[in-house]
Order: sequence, then C-alpha cells, then structure tokens
Amino acid sequence: KDIEFALELAQNAIRLEPKSAPYLDTIGWIYFKMNNYDEDIDGTPYLNPDFDKGQIIFENGNSYSGDIRIDLVAQNFQIKGKNGKITPIEVNNKVKIDIKGYKYKLHAINSTQYGDIGILRECIELEKISLYYFPRKKLQKPIEAGIKAPTSGYGKTDNPEWKDDGFYFILINGKYLRVPTKYKKLLELNIFDTNKLKSYRKDYKLDLKKENKLIELVKYFNKN
Repeated sequence: KDIEFALELAQNAIRLEPKSAPYLDTIGWIYFKMNNYDEDIDGTPYLNPDFDKGQIIFENGNSYSGDIRIDLVAQNFQIKGKNGKITPIEVNNKVKIDIKGYKYKLHAINSTQYGDIGILRECIELEKISLYYFPRKKLQKPIEAGIKAPTSGYGKTDNPEWKDDGFYFILINGKYLRVPTKYKKLLELNIFDTNKLKSYRKDYKLDLKKENKLIELVKYFNKN
C-alpha cells in the first residue's frame, strides 16, 4: 500500500513538473521496487524487450531451458511459462544464465557507486584478470525546452526514456574496476605496469571502447 501511494504521489508530481530530474529519479526507483514499469516511459528496462530461448545452469550441473529475459533495472532474471505468466527468479553467484550464447551471472561487485550486486556478461575469465560487461539502463528525462533535438529523431519524445548505460568491468585482485574509455584514466587506475601499458598501446593500437580490444588487453596482462 505504501509503495502504491508513493507511486501516486510521484505521478502527480511529474504531471506538474514533467521534466524534473529528481521526480524522474524517484519514480524510476519506485518502478524498480515494484518491478512494474510505466508504459509512458519510452524504451525498455530489459536487456531485450522480448523473451529469448535460454538456459539456467546450476552449480550441480542441472539446467533449465525456457524463455528468459533480464530486467536491467531490478537486476533479476525473468522466465515466461507456457501459460504466458512472467515470474522473476532469484539466483546466486553460482548460477549461470546462457542467452543466445552469452553467459550472464550475478556478481557481488560491492560498489558504493554501482551497487552491491550486478548481472554481468562474461567476456573472458582468466586466472589473474577477467573482463565483464555490465549492461544497465538509466531513466533519462526529456530534452529541455529550447534545446534542439538531433535531426535523427532521437530525443523528440516528451516522455522520459530508458537509455543504455552499460560499461565494462575488469576483475583484478578481487576488485571490480570500471574500465575507463580514456587512456589517461586507465593509467590512473594503476593496475598495470605503466611502461608495459605504454608499449602495449603503441604496438597494439589500444581502443578502450571495443570489446575485442579489451579482451586482447586482458589476455596480454594476464600473461605479463
């Protein structure tokens, strides 16, 4: 009852100030708690809006195959039964989910900025270093009045919108560190030998925005 009342208050506030960032953040949090999303929000809070054929692989070797999707806001998995009923499922960090050949797992990232847990996609797991992609969505407010929307058509909506906000994590020495997109920021993390990193950048044309280049980086420093 309290959460429903909070939703009503937030919806009333947004009707009065539809472009208020604090109100949008509040209603996004309420939807997260309710696991119920307003149809007036454009985009999707899911990794994919439709369910995909997937497999839940348990630690003991057992598995479940069915229609699965990932809720990136609530950070949980959902399965759709043959009767069409959608059920959120809670899994621990020992369970892997395979969707379209990609493996996802719940990780204890223990971050004050990104939360205690997160569903990460495995890019490569090695002995010393691993790379994961953290798919996320954020609720973005409409473009302010007076700001010209791009000619591509994006941003023309008056509704808030779920936008992709994902990034990569490197797991090293037991810590999940966000991979920056700038070389200088990577140096500042001080996780790789500076001279080796400089040489690697020169020899291999490091691009921190491309997954295949990040995988090559992780492979190199796992051995060196």
